[in-house]
Amino acid sequence: MESVRRLRIIGKHQETPDTATFTLEAADEKALPAYRPGQFLSLILYPHGKEIRRAYSFSSSPATDKALTITVKRVVNGAASNWLLDHVDAGDEVLSASVAGQFVLPAPLPRRLVYLAAGSGITPVMSHLKTLLATPEGPEILLLYANRDSANTIFKKQIDDWQEQFPERFTCRYFFSREKNAAHSTFGHLNKSGFEEALHRFLGRRITGAHRRDTVFFLCAPNALMRMARMTLRVLDFPEKNIRQEFYQPVRQPALRTVDTTKTHTIRVVQGGEQFQFETFEGETILNAALRQGIQLPYTCKAGVCLTCLAQCTGGQVDLVFAESTRREGSGAMINTCIGYAASKAVDLKLE
Repeated sequence: MESVRRLRIIGKHQETPDTATFTLEAADEKALPAYRPGQFLSLILYPHGKEIRRAYSFSSSPATDKALTITVKRVVNGAASNWLLDHVDAGDEVLSASVAGQFVLPAPLPRRLVYLAAGSGITPVMSHLKTLLATPEGPEILLLYANRDSANTIFKKQIDDWQEQFPERFTCRYFFSREKNAAHSTFGHLNKSGFEEALHRFLGRRITGAHRRDTVFFLCAPNALMRMARMTLRVLDFPEKNIRQEFYQPVRQPALRTVDTTKTHTIRVVQGGEQFQFETFEGETILNAALRQGIQLPYTCKAGVCLTCLAQCTGGQVDLVFAESTRREGSGAMINTCIGYAASKAVDLKLE
């Protein structure tokens, strides 16, 4: 079953005119949730009496911060983000689901890390950077960070301080679309030529096999910018496994199947020492079937993107229906219950 926590806001700090960082503590008797740099917290909010869920990356790091922080940026028609910024302050409480996310540092660390971020995409990157720069020795780091201007660049002062403090290890190149002549910056949008030029400068003008093996890329930006970066890296022969991306919402929502209530499948779930089962109709996602029957499985996006709902299939078969493809998975596979449809009479799942 889903684990829901109460957290209390103990601080709210304005980062830019449209962005604030919220500091959180436990509002119950339990310890604060453990997390890894780059992971996110799913908040369960009721801004107008109707539940909505949104994933917010930690901007804190377990290596450097005792408290948890998330950083929230105002977005057009952002029901959750705008409500948090306008109506939630120190002393208020919020509900949260479990920590999740795969945008985490590799182990062992590579020799070089390259980050591409835009706007609030800096948030999980910030958690990485705090962790990496708190270690006496670590990878060489390049951050390419796109914004409108200095005033709207989240965490700019901290990033500039790091550039002075760690000049041999950390380099940031800003891309400002509305500001000229700012320090460490390029005027204009971050595009293919700018991305490729920055890579060549960082890697010494010539990209070698060692560079391709020992450089890992983290991308957290609008989908079009991440697509450009991924395509450029693949053309330059960087391996797919060295390119990590963070998504919270899909480009297109996956299509739902037609529900047939005359046919059912049995879903058997093991979680810790607990076992339970429920029925799902033909054409109904495993998650929707559970929620319909009052069974609270973990989820956030309901689109197969955020990975909050991942479960291990230990028996049977499941169809995963993405926006552009369908994939059948069996025993041993990790499946998204939010886009997963039972493809066998019974399906066995294991939840962490």
